[in-house]
Amino acid sequence: MRSDYDYYKDMPRLRALLQTQYVGRAILWFRSLSSTQELAKELVNAKGALRVGGYVIIADSQLSGTGRNGREWASPRGGIWLSVILSSMLHPSKCFSFSFGASLAVSEAITHCTGLESKLKWPNDVMIDGKKVSGVLVDASVNSSSIEYVILGIGVNVNVNSAEVQRDIKCQTFPYQVTSLSDELGARCDKVRLIKNILQTLDKYYLKIESDTDYPLLEQWKHRAIDITSKPVYVSHGAEGFTATVLGLEEDGSLVVVRDNNRIERIVSAEYSIRFIA
Repeated sequence: MRSDYDYYKDMPRLRALLQTQYVGRAILWFRSLSSTQELAKELVNAKGALRVGGYVIIADSQLSGTGRNGREWASPRGGIWLSVILSSMLHPSKCFSFSFGASLAVSEAITHCTGLESKLKWPNDVMIDGKKVSGVLVDASVNSSSIEYVILGIGVNVNVNSAEVQRDIKCQTFPYQVTSLSDELGARCDKVRLIKNILQTLDKYYLKIESDTDYPLLEQWKHRAIDITSKPVYVSHGAEGFTATVLGLEEDGSLVVVRDNNRIERIVSAEYSIRFIA
């Protein structure tokens, strides 16, 4: 059993290992927070996105962790629970790039650190053998011509008991099982090394996205993604829902589906919830 002092030592170790240009230029690490995402929003509102861009907020545990569409997400000690603040002047249509870049960074870091292969599930879940191991939550502020800021919330089940996490998720409509890296490996994973790899890879993608609007991020994301073309899905928006078949992805990252009445629709991840029908 690790002591509180051991957790305290994680901060200087991460600083010593991390080699980035932008992401992680300041790191705030807490033993417990209500939500790293909420603290990140408070920092942006208090100081402005340019001043706190690149900041990373990490918590050993969260009291009120959430996923997409307000779903509860258990955040016990042993997992990675962090938020990254990004400033940007890109067009709002490029917002999806940061979400896809974050899920790519997590998937690549998992492979690099553990040898486990993972797949990406639209829009931003990381799956191992059909079970969720990680997710990305995106909060963004945009105006008519540019992105003002993006806050990426990243959660990874690392050294946690996935059965306990599943039990602690009170939402009974959670669409699939969860897993953890330690459960998949049968051994503990070096959490600090994994954070370091996630942040370094995210830093690489952030710099490429910002400097090259033609950077083929979507193609790299597709390479690691579950093939969803021609797959049936159930699309829900609030209390309403419908079944459809996936046609593919648009350049802006939205999902194109055809409904049973042959009506074609673009599904934007922030507005809809998608459940793939087996």
